[in-house]
Amino acid sequence: MSLTPEQIAEKDFLVGLRGYDKDEVRGFLRTVAEAFRDAAVPAVTAAPESVAAPVAAPAPASSGADWANLGEEIAAVLRTAHEQASGLRQAANDEAAETRTSAKAHAEQIRAEAEQTRTEAASARVKAQDEALALVSDAQARVDKMVASSKARAQEEADASVAHLTAQAAELTSARDEAKSQLTDLRARLDKALAAAGAPVSSLSN
Repeated sequence: MSLTPEQIAEKDFLVGLRGYDKDEVRGFLRTVAEAFRDAAVPAVTAAPESVAAPVAAPAPASSGADWANLGEEIAAVLRTAHEQASGLRQAANDEAAETRTSAKAHAEQIRAEAEQTRTEAASARVKAQDEALALVSDAQARVDKMVASSKARAQEEADASVAHLTAQAAELTSARDEAKSQLTDLRARLDKALAAAGAPVSSLSN
């Protein structure tokens, strides 16, 4: 892979969760770019003005291996950064999926608890209504019993009053009859006495 110093220095990386520090990576790439640029310039040895500068000798055969190693190191850095970024993205996706699953389970639990609370509230309401109806029924029964007892007492008192009045009426009738009998007897005796005395009895006839 052919790279220029500018491409190395300006290379951008994806920033992931807990990834490489962007500034540190960029600083390293700038250092690599400078080394790459310096290696590309032929070495020139200073010479006296009267002596012509010798032509630069070709680079040693080992420089090709150095370039290859440098390229492999850069590729390894890029590959490692990419793999780590991919791993971090996958870890983030897994964590997000786990969070969604946990949130869904928590929501289901909350809904279940709410449903249970509504069921318990409805049961308590029905129980309270039943207890209220039972109290009303018991109170009505007590009132009916009290009314019946009051009616019975009133009837007994009325019957006693009627019996007393009837007895008094009977006593008055008996007294009247006795008084009438006594008056009749008194009249008979008076008539007899008047007859014996020769007095008229027309004035005492009634």
